[in-house]
Amino acid sequence: MKTKITIPQLYKLKNSDKEKLVLTYLSAFESYPKLMQAFSDKKTRLLALEATLRYYTAFDLRYGSGFSLDENVREAVLIIHSDRMKYTFLKHLAAGSYGKEYRAVISKLSKEEKQTRAALFEELDRLEATVDIPRPHIYADFLGVASEYQHQGRGRKLMSQVCRYADQIGLPIMLFTNTADDIKFYQSLGFRIIGETSSERFGFVNTYMLYESSVREDRSL
Repeated sequence: MKTKITIPQLYKLKNSDKEKLVLTYLSAFESYPKLMQAFSDKKTRLLALEATLRYYTAFDLRYGSGFSLDENVREAVLIIHSDRMKYTFLKHLAAGSYGKEYRAVISKLSKEEKQTRAALFEELDRLEATVDIPRPHIYADFLGVASEYQHQGRGRKLMSQVCRYADQIGLPIMLFTNTADDIKFYQSLGFRIIGETSSERFGFVNTYMLYESSVREDRSL
């Protein structure tokens, strides 16, 4: 399977764009549903969010690619082929997931808060394993638009190009989301619901969605 991701109509993020990316995501995901119940204190929640963003975006940028409409990175999505998605300590280490910026943020959380954050994502992984997700696929991670630029069609324009890329290479796109509005947004782009998980402990519901390419995958790509 082709793992190098190129979408000429979009701006491909560089390593030098990481801080702009994190700032955009912090603005976009300030009310991230999975963290709302786990961390009732806003300051703690934002620290947990930043640690999470720095950890996972480093991995996605190393093993996949990030895209925005332009170099201002006021909106972004990270995409990675499923054959590169196995998370291991060594792969995260190589990606820089434990870099100084991440360590500076995570050090501000108490031992109990770190344990809560770890338990939340262990719960997420455990629940996701119960969903029948087709492979191979493209995983779309963290589609987000900075709050002051939302409701301008930026997310739709960005994700439409990702869907076009999926059509070109003949692979489905998988993602999950947490709100009714987001479900409607993705359905309007051609995604359908393939599963749902819920956490009683952390109070979140994940809806898994799939965009099925109209072109069959060409294994020679």
